[in-house]
Amino acid sequence: MTAHENAVVFATDATYLPIAWTAAKTAAAQPGRNFDVLLLVAAGLGRGVPPPPGCVMREVELPESLRGLPGPKHMSLFTYARLAVAELWAPGYRRLLYIDSDTRIAGPLAPLFRVDLRGAAIAMAEDCGRYLGDNAGRHDWDNYRASLGLDLAATYHNAGVLLIDTARWREAQYWRRLQEFIAAREGRLMFMDQDALNAVCAGAIAELSPRWNFQTHYFALGLEQTMRPAILHYANVLKPWRDPEWAALYGRSDAQAFAALLAESPWLGLMQAGLTRPGRWRSWAARRAAKRARHVTDAEIRRHVANFTAMAPRLRRDVAAGLAAAAPRCADLSPDEAASWQAALSPA
Repeated sequence: MTAHENAVVFATDATYLPIAWTAAKTAAAQPGRNFDVLLLVAAGLGRGVPPPPGCVMREVELPESLRGLPGPKHMSLFTYARLAVAELWAPGYRRLLYIDSDTRIAGPLAPLFRVDLRGAAIAMAEDCGRYLGDNAGRHDWDNYRASLGLDLAATYHNAGVLLIDTARWREAQYWRRLQEFIAAREGRLMFMDQDALNAVCAGAIAELSPRWNFQTHYFALGLEQTMRPAILHYANVLKPWRDPEWAALYGRSDAQAFAALLAESPWLGLMQAGLTRPGRWRSWAARRAAKRARHVTDAEIRRHVANFTAMAPRLRRDVAAGLAAAAPRCADLSPDEAASWQAALSPA
């Protein structure tokens, strides 16, 4: 039984359960919300964990067709769960807003449910990868996309935030088609569900502005005042609730925000004090804890920080120009707002 016709959905395994829990709680606490909030967790994770206030928490298992597939070492197979939400776990809603677990809700979500999708079944924001060159696992990127049947001139979208019109989704039989696409490639997809969505739904995706999926590589570029992001997406090897190196690139404000959120959750002690308050011993403890928790080496982290520090000036210029050009395509921006973005982001 649903309380509202729309729902916000999170799906997580053990790795991101605390962060997804706080995001779901934040979404459910929005004043006057007119949507349900669902937190789907991998089987066994619900034991002993209370649902976030105002949310429905449910244990689910990946369909057999998506189990046991190969994938990148830093990604969980549970990322495929988003593909099944509209068909298997939340079919009674008019629209579903799926949000990745590594996010923080920073603005009202209700306006997104009113966006005209222009006949599309799904809406997504552009992936920030096109600004990164050969970085972030995108070596030989054009050849890889071509191998998926993607138009190299078309926008490649990020799957961290999906707005789904469930009736159109089912009419297009996307659930069946996505399973077939993944099976045909034996799961060997660089970005897993994201690649599958871009290929199967190509030409039928409404574009959202980065307001609804403000990815890590947009941080600290002076874009926030123009875009007023509602969903912050920490889509990077570095996470502000875990990695001291985050502060070197983006400052401590995100870590402080997560510390406040986690202080009112079942994971009060998850964050190291050195992430929010400098100090020799606190910083040492934070680095040691991060090293145990992450999947990459210290050398890789150092290269990552140096790389993006050097890239920042070019990134600011390229991202601003790219988002200015994309503004008129974004379904969530009125013509006046798109023009305002273009004026603010275009070179003087």
